[in-house]
Amino acid sequence: TDSTAPFSEQASVTVANNFTGTLRITKALFPLIRPHGRVVNVSSTLGRLGILQEHLQKKFTDPNLTEEVLVTLMNQFVTDVHDGHHTERGWPNTAYGTSKVGMTALAKVYAREAARLGKDDVLVNACCPGWCQTDMTSGSNAPFTAAQGAETPVHLALLPPGSPSGEFWRDRSVVKW
Repeated sequence: TDSTAPFSEQASVTVANNFTGTLRITKALFPLIRPHGRVVNVSSTLGRLGILQEHLQKKFTDPNLTEEVLVTLMNQFVTDVHDGHHTERGWPNTAYGTSKVGMTALAKVYAREAARLGKDDVLVNACCPGWCQTDMTSGSNAPFTAAQGAETPVHLALLPPGSPSGEFWRDRSVVKW
């Protein structure tokens, strides 16, 4: 990261923007999703499970993970960073990556919720668009245009019925999270 802000500030702001913002809009709109609806969380391969120590990986991949427990985990990351104990507690030194772990886990939680509510035709997935040329990455050597980065999210929004739900995608394919 190029930020000069203290890591505790980066953690708070990044988790609030990427994870909590996505959670709030998902909670507000999920009840309104019609049959055959699609939810696509734009995550990142920088939020792969491997950035976490094994005990945290198990918590994020627990098939019974709830929204409430996920929120608690994300808040714990921020608290642990503020307390200066995040690395000894298994968290990485990346607020962005950790926020994206949360976003992918959130897609899995809501995919299970859709199934629980009998909305089997509603698909909820997370994806990585790749490193794209955007205003945020200006001056970088990002290899993909914004249009190329949009291909996987659009693909997910247009998936036919019966397609995978609760998965992590990259390059229009399910990949290991």
